[in-house]
Amino acid sequence: MSTGDERQIRKARRVQLRCIVRFASGEIEGEGTITNISTSGCRAESDINMAEGLEVQIIIFLPDQSPPVNVERTSVRWVSGNAFGLSFILFFPSERARLRTFIERLK
Repeated sequence: MSTGDERQIRKARRVQLRCIVRFASGEIEGEGTITNISTSGCRAESDINMAEGLEVQIIIFLPDQSPPVNVERTSVRWVSGNAFGLSFILFFPSERARLRTFIERLK
């Protein structure tokens, strides 16, 4: 997917950020680095091979935030080398609110 296509389908503005993300599903488990994030998704990089359509649970370790933010279900929307895009599908409203507050402070 080209960068232009990604911009057309985004629902929320992304902010640049570098933080650790851990992910797991029945098929895969690993760690990576988020490079940008919004309340509806993020871009991450990892040495673990991801596949489009894979659903994973993630834990986001936001800078200066404790505890980490849990997203119960995400979907891998695209993969390009070590980079991949995650769409946030399901997480508790309190977790989404924490993420939204964090992002608004960065803008």
